[in-house]
Amino acid sequence: MKSLLRSNPWARRIYSYKNLVLEKLSAILSSSEQADQHLKLKFDAIHSALDSILASVHQVEQQVESSAIGFREACKPLLSNSQASLENQALLLKSSIDLAYAVQESIHAADSNSGELKESTRAITHELVRMHDSINQVIRLVGAAQGLPVNSVHEIAAIRQDVLELRQDSYSLNDVNKLLLQQIFEAVHAQKYKLKIDPGHFQEIEIELMAYLYSFLPYRLAIDVGANRGDVSARLLQAGYVVYAFEPFPPVLEKLKERLAAIPDFHALPYALGSVNETRDLHVVVDQTEDNTWGDSSFYNTFKPYSSAEGLAFQEVIPVSVKTLSTLHEFGEVPCQVGLVKIDTEGFDLEVIKGMGDFRYPVVLAEFWDPALPLGQNGSMNRLKDMVPAMRQRGYSWNIVIYRVFPANDISYYCNSDYSFEKSWGNVFFFQEHSVFSEALRWCNATMPATYFAV
Repeated sequence: MKSLLRSNPWARRIYSYKNLVLEKLSAILSSSEQADQHLKLKFDAIHSALDSILASVHQVEQQVESSAIGFREACKPLLSNSQASLENQALLLKSSIDLAYAVQESIHAADSNSGELKESTRAITHELVRMHDSINQVIRLVGAAQGLPVNSVHEIAAIRQDVLELRQDSYSLNDVNKLLLQQIFEAVHAQKYKLKIDPGHFQEIEIELMAYLYSFLPYRLAIDVGANRGDVSARLLQAGYVVYAFEPFPPVLEKLKERLAAIPDFHALPYALGSVNETRDLHVVVDQTEDNTWGDSSFYNTFKPYSSAEGLAFQEVIPVSVKTLSTLHEFGEVPCQVGLVKIDTEGFDLEVIKGMGDFRYPVVLAEFWDPALPLGQNGSMNRLKDMVPAMRQRGYSWNIVIYRVFPANDISYYCNSDYSFEKSWGNVFFFQEHSVFSEALRWCNATMPATYFAV
């Protein structure tokens, strides 16, 4: 049968067609499989690209969310400072309104005195009219002086006596009026504040503010950096603080101990404070003026040699031990719960601030010098433009600057600024809590004139 089929031309042709069809079908099947594989690769590539796009979108969403959170956090201090500024302005405005009300009350209280003042004025007017009539009578008598009768002479003498008595009465009435006006003035003035000055008891105005703030701080302990002979420490002890005083210059330290060591709440330590623990040269200053113009020259000892004023000279250097506030707390030499830190290191104050580490105190006080001040012209480390930003980074959002302008000693204050007037010097108070800042601001408003800035 097979040989028959092979010999048949039609069978051979059909067989040939069959093989051709099978080859075509095989080629089509192979091409279809290749197409399916290609499509699968294309699909996988598209799927991978979509995954990549989704991942990028997710990353962008995370970045946007992170930026939004960062923006909100950055806005918080701006909003806080703006609110604080508005509160400060409201406080000053309230003080002015309170003063206006006080003046009004004083005027009402003076109404009874004003009635007496009117009566006195009326009496003076009446006596002046009487004096005028008496003088006219004298003139008439003098005009008829030729051949005056005896009784006219006696009348002139009586009139003269009346005039003298009237003049004396006028002086007395004038004194009464002055007294009444003084009482009215004192009544108005007393409604704002009362200042008691006793040089034997009260110290400089910054020291008195530190003493006043004792009532509003959560901790009794105060740190006196650069204590010198102990004027600040003595007043703080008197106010109720427990004081840790630092004085690195041995001769002055001995005097400090002799003065205050017997007080149980006083602790004297022989260190200087700075930004690192080290041994550092202390530059000792002497007063070379004949009349001892600068007084106790040990007040001007410093780690940072400054442009000394006329008559002051650096005599020698001595090595002293320097420690940081954070180290003293960590090793238990000074308790951590501190209410107030006062810094006065003759141009080295910013270094003491840097040594705080992560420790924070409700109130920090530092001395500042304007760059144009004679002592501050040579790179001192206690300029407002450096200290205020450094303290704001540490969470001290409010400050009060109490200043004088060399060589005058007139005192004024302003708030929340790192600006210093040319040749000014003084102290800047830094506050963490707005409530404590507000109490300090009220005190300053009651005791000294404020400085306002205008454009």
